[in-house]
Amino acid sequence: MRTALHQKLADLLGERCAFDVPMAPLTLWQVGGPADCVVRPRTTAEIGEIFRLCAADNQAARVIGAASNLLVLDGGLRGVTILLRQGFDNFDVGIADDGAATAAIGAAMPMPDAVERAIAAGLAGLEFIAGVPGSIGGGVRMNAGTKLGDFSGALVEIEYVDAAGKVRRLPREKLTYRYRGLAIDGPFAVTEAVLQLKRDDPAVIRACVDDIIARRRERHPLHLPSCGSTFKNPEGDYAARLIEAAGLKGHQIGGAQVSEKHANFFLNTGGATAADILALIEYAREAVYRKFGVWLEPEVKIWGERDVEK
Repeated sequence: MRTALHQKLADLLGERCAFDVPMAPLTLWQVGGPADCVVRPRTTAEIGEIFRLCAADNQAARVIGAASNLLVLDGGLRGVTILLRQGFDNFDVGIADDGAATAAIGAAMPMPDAVERAIAAGLAGLEFIAGVPGSIGGGVRMNAGTKLGDFSGALVEIEYVDAAGKVRRLPREKLTYRYRGLAIDGPFAVTEAVLQLKRDDPAVIRACVDDIIARRRERHPLHLPSCGSTFKNPEGDYAARLIEAAGLKGHQIGGAQVSEKHANFFLNTGGATAADILALIEYAREAVYRKFGVWLEPEVKIWGERDVEK
């Protein structure tokens, strides 16, 4: 049912406000029910106004970028979904007098595109996200990374819009990071990240990135939809090792399957529902706990309603 809030958002954004939007095509897992209202802001001012309107109407506002680390349940999303995929794609290089380099990168830029822009500019330092899906904003928010590093180690500062609709900038030393997460009170939208990079030969950077991507392709199942690592690694161990040791490689529920290639990748083999994937996540957690006494924590965000409305 359309509400007064929906009308205000439609007046603000025009065709960039839509209702009953299927979420499956917008997520890497390609599952999930519809969102009540999806808005596509292009400026920080628009994000701020969306947050203010939602707060005044006591409605939840969720921010989604590439949806590369998100399971939307089959009942869909209530409230307002802010989709950051238009605008916010700047890549601005700064070179200090001492030769130090930074890049201010818009939150909507896909991480693979940012890596390519850095190579073209002769800037090293983004190799830790080579081959990683998702957007810069999501990477900042989730502290995405690999064995080569993560965003918390590369950031100089971030720009974000807070729950009150104000645009703020925070330096790295004032950010509270944890494994796969950034702690900021209330809803917020990362709009830009300034990262510390260094100048290098583009050919050298390219060779390094190509090698990283080739090794990722060897180890990871990239032929079917997934969200990458499903669970966070527990302290001193690896989720993939525990899942494999529990005998779950290849285990399938409906159209969802634990990859035979990498046990922490849960695949949509075709026709999976969010309920299938969620059931597989819950089954794997329980199986690992029974065998090892370790309760795995999902790395993916799980949003929405389980049940489809009748």
